[in-house]
Amino acid sequence: MSNFEPTERIIAVPAEAVGTMFPDLLAQYGQELPDAGRTILTIGGHYDDAQKTRIRAASLTDGTITGQPLIDGRLAFRCLWQADLAAAFDAGEINGVEQLTEEQLSTLIPQPEVSL
Repeated sequence: MSNFEPTERIIAVPAEAVGTMFPDLLAQYGQELPDAGRTILTIGGHYDDAQKTRIRAASLTDGTITGQPLIDGRLAFRCLWQADLAAAFDAGEINGVEQLTEEQLSTLIPQPEVSL
């Protein structure tokens, strides 16, 4: 199997940094994964089967991963991250990235306004 973590993580990234941060991370940590008869260079993936034996590439370009807008202006991304990149997250080496728990994420997702 590829060099991806077996468990999804949630990270929050400043929205304005996504366009520059992700290409840099892709260049440094990217790994090629097969995807529909081709390969995609990616830093994140999703399980492609119920048994969790195959990982499919997550790509901003083709929409297999999108950022969840947060109330503080950041975007949250949830996927299986390339293991070396995940280690860099753990070490605090990626400026602007904060790892979130499910509970933290739930408090940061915008709630619909209730009309009276």
